Amino acid sequence: MKQKLPEIDKLDHPFFYAESRTPADFFPDEHAYYSGAGTNEPWLEGEEAVKRLTGRWQSVKAGLDLLFKERRNKETKLLMIEGIALFIKLVFWTNEQPVRLKNIFVELEQFPATPVNVRDRLEFIMARPALYHAYIQLSELMVEQEKIFYIQTAIKK
Repeated sequence: MKQKLPEIDKLDHPFFYAESRTPADFFPDEHAYYSGAGTNEPWLEGEEAVKRLTGRWQSVKAGLDLLFKERRNKETKLLMIEGIALFIKLVFWTNEQPVRLKNIFVELEQFPATPVNVRDRLEFIMARPALYHAYIQLSELMVEQEKIFYIQTAIKK
């Protein structure tokens, strides 16, 4: 039996096991980093990495807009999970850290650069990902976190 690397456990969270996908599918950079298979550290790349995340979010958001508009809420779960993963990456990467899903809410509360009430808001979204209100909340969090990233960037310059 293969022994799990302790570092990989940092990406273990039941929410990100959806259909045939695992946390490694939603967080490939961190999975490679924690397993020792990759040297890519996008959380240290700054604006380039954030632009990739927000660009992917726009694509996910367009898909979610369509599904919610057509009232196909039951089909939104996987896209919502992907959107939530993008938000979590954005928060961790804004704080120049790789994602750690183990004790995610404790981790988020320790960062200086996060939206107001991030824990409560993310808990709501993750508890009810197929609700339209969860989607609206996620969209707002993405906008707020992107602003926080650019404020942090300006302060560092």
